Amino acid sequence: VHAAYTGKTPLIARDVFRDINKLANVFEMSWLVSRCVDQFNHMAGTIQEPSYRDLVFLFDEAVYVLSNLKSRQLVEIALKKIQSLNGESQRDFIFRYLQNLTSLSCQQLDLIIELTKTNVEYVVKPITEQITASSSNQGTLDLTNFKYTLENIDLSYCLKNNIQLYERLFGMLEELCGTNDDLKWLLRLQRKSIKESTTSKEFISSTATTSGVTQCLNRNIPCATATPIIPNMFHTLNTTLTFDEVVDWLGTSDEVSNFWMFLEGIWTWMRANEDTQVKISPKLRRKVCEIRKQRKWRKVSENFLENLVPLSESSYKFFRGVITCEDLCTAMLTEAGWKITFTEEIKDIFSLLKEETKISFFSHRFQGFSNCSKPGKCGFILKTVPAKEHANFVLSTDPIDYLYSEEIHYHNDIDTKDLHLLVQWRKKLKIFNMHTGHYLPMSWAGRPVQEDNGLLWNTFPVHEYGKDDTY
Repeated sequence: VHAAYTGKTPLIARDVFRDINKLANVFEMSWLVSRCVDQFNHMAGTIQEPSYRDLVFLFDEAVYVLSNLKSRQLVEIALKKIQSLNGESQRDFIFRYLQNLTSLSCQQLDLIIELTKTNVEYVVKPITEQITASSSNQGTLDLTNFKYTLENIDLSYCLKNNIQLYERLFGMLEELCGTNDDLKWLLRLQRKSIKESTTSKEFISSTATTSGVTQCLNRNIPCATATPIIPNMFHTLNTTLTFDEVVDWLGTSDEVSNFWMFLEGIWTWMRANEDTQVKISPKLRRKVCEIRKQRKWRKVSENFLENLVPLSESSYKFFRGVITCEDLCTAMLTEAGWKITFTEEIKDIFSLLKEETKISFFSHRFQGFSNCSKPGKCGFILKTVPAKEHANFVLSTDPIDYLYSEEIHYHNDIDTKDLHLLVQWRKKLKIFNMHTGHYLPMSWAGRPVQEDNGLLWNTFPVHEYGKDDTY
């Protein structure tokens, strides 16, 4: 009352400041609201070497005004004061304030997040320590506030500035994931942090072999970091070349990434030139051996070559010569790779390219993963890109895709340059209702296109096969 008459406001003690400030705002006494703001600013300014108690007073009053009186005037003052401190003092305040993180309100957490800005390690470190303490005491930890905080800070800064702390955090969170929903939340959080990191590719590539960022979850679910494009597909071969010319071209072209792709090119040329007789001589075999050694390609497996049914006498002699040559072929799958099996039969492979489709492939053991003890089968998922959108098959490295597949699990070591697509054509015979057919390698089949009369593959048009055939 004295202040109302005199226009002078005495210093307000801390223990009654909140009540007076609330009174001023509730009764809309603008002059008193202004005086309270001035008093709060004066309190903050007179604190030269603030104690933790001083900072808590400023911070909590700011939280109260923001959450109850919907005003940011005190917020700006409190945050400016705390941010004016050196980094160590800011870190100590945030660390101590978050010691009881599970009991804090969303408004308190929001202001802590606003206070930290890019220094998210100030928040991540106390979170990891509380998780560690809870695990040591075998206690039950309520993750509600932990999840809220982690969802609202920019973890990409932690990924860039303190990758060890980032990995430690996600390793701990994974141990706490008790359900699939928890794991999905964790994966979404991780994907978001990688996406938000403006230099995520740089950090991933530089740490892939040492830090485990590309395999940061022990369940071997990848962070979509591998190159999804399959380079051994949709190439076009000039089948008008002579046989010697095509061998020379395949042997030197940068488009040819391995020996299996080289042999696919030979098969494709022979298919387009079935009536052309090719002399298969020891000289040709020596030439192919020299090409493989110079390009440092691995040998192929007999099992792979068995899929390529000879198209002519020349074709039979050529591939038979490869199979019987120890410098070109091996019976050991571990040396040449593994045959992958499609999980289900598709009536028409061309229909896959009409809309995005997910296809699961698996092998009981991939090369290099023979000691894998994880449940299910080692495998991967291919996604199709519709023909109208430049048809393609890409390797899925999206963790979410694998969460919905209980049959297979993914290894980050799978390399797209070792993936080849063969389509099994099974022609229905009129007698005995039987099927016969063979595999069509796709490396040199060109790219599928959508035309008025249907989907055509440049080398293998749909209308070439009957309506009862399967692929």
